[in-house]
Amino acid sequence: MFFILQNEPVGRDPVQNAIIQDVLDHNKYSHSYEYVSIMDFYKDDTDEDIFTMKRVLKTPEDFDERYREAIPIGTVRFVEAYLRMFKGIERDNAIEIPPILRTEEFLKRKYSIVPRDRIPRQGSYFIKDATQQKVFSYKGELEYFLHDEMFREKTNEFDTSIRLDPSHLYQVSEIVNILAEYRVYVLNREINSMCIFAGDPLVFPDADLVRKAVRLINGQPDSPRSYSLDLMTTPRGTAITEVHNFLSVGLYTVDWDEELLYAFKHGMDYVKQHNTEQTEFTNF
Repeated sequence: MFFILQNEPVGRDPVQNAIIQDVLDHNKYSHSYEYVSIMDFYKDDTDEDIFTMKRVLKTPEDFDERYREAIPIGTVRFVEAYLRMFKGIERDNAIEIPPILRTEEFLKRKYSIVPRDRIPRQGSYFIKDATQQKVFSYKGELEYFLHDEMFREKTNEFDTSIRLDPSHLYQVSEIVNILAEYRVYVLNREINSMCIFAGDPLVFPDADLVRKAVRLINGQPDSPRSYSLDLMTTPRGTAITEVHNFLSVGLYTVDWDEELLYAFKHGMDYVKQHNTEQTEFTNF
């Protein structure tokens, strides 16, 4: 397999970069890679581009043939630029919590995925974009966060403020007391490892619930072969927080082998074959 690794330091975890490069170097007879800047995906500015402040993607013909089936690893923006150019795919759609797990057993809280006109303007909630990954998230009183300008279109390309896209869905969920947060790595539909990334390391998640969640996800016709499953332990018990396709997974543990490379391939396969769009839900 051929991988392209993003070489910009901004937005990239240097430890994660080192892990991936080390695994590739130890498997150099089976796999190859190159470092690429996200700006390498875009044409040089033209007068028209300057006026619109939008950069134009190059075409696949501007790259070596092997780039057509490469596996990109980098920020969401980097991966999605590759997907648009080489696969005609706008984005790696966020999975959030798969529909099969949207039950009280796995949620243990009020949880909804709704269009922007159903977002409450008051009340204390966790909110994030549930269509596009890593756009924004907020936890607290919505009255202090939401304002009318966020529901309007941007008037110019210099506007970097948060806007709520009318075509997107948004997660709005109850804020709960989180004791600890864990990430489970599922590689080729098998639980590979689990690590804590926040909270009390002695408050362990419910192993039976984790196994059941993985079994249910794996049983869906559009499930990724490799993914991460994020959990939180709370006074109400273990709850699922979100699922990530492997193209957008952060590595919170350092012990990896060649399986990691195939997990990224599975992430690309999922986007090409399924890339399931977000669906509305509420238990409020």
